[in-house]
Amino acid sequence: MRHVLAIALAVLVALSAAAPHAHAGAFGDHACAACLAASGETAESATPDVAPRALPPEPVPQEPWHAPLTGAPLGAVPGQSPPVA
Repeated sequence: MRHVLAIALAVLVALSAAAPHAHAGAFGDHACAACLAASGETAESATPDVAPRALPPEPVPQEPWHAPLTGAPLGAVPGQSPPVA
């Protein structure tokens, strides 16, 4: 049953593509699917240029110098009093 339905559908599509048809309708001029497929552009294998563009060099901002932090924070050593509020 599926084979008969597939063959009938294939014949219907082939006849509808070959039958004369008009492109004027209620929604204006348009092309049918068969005409669009026949007038389509061929595929190209060219790859677009996707290389990143070169940016001008920018100076790296210098952060102000801070004295190195050494030792344990106040209150972390047993017997050391916490900071005065």
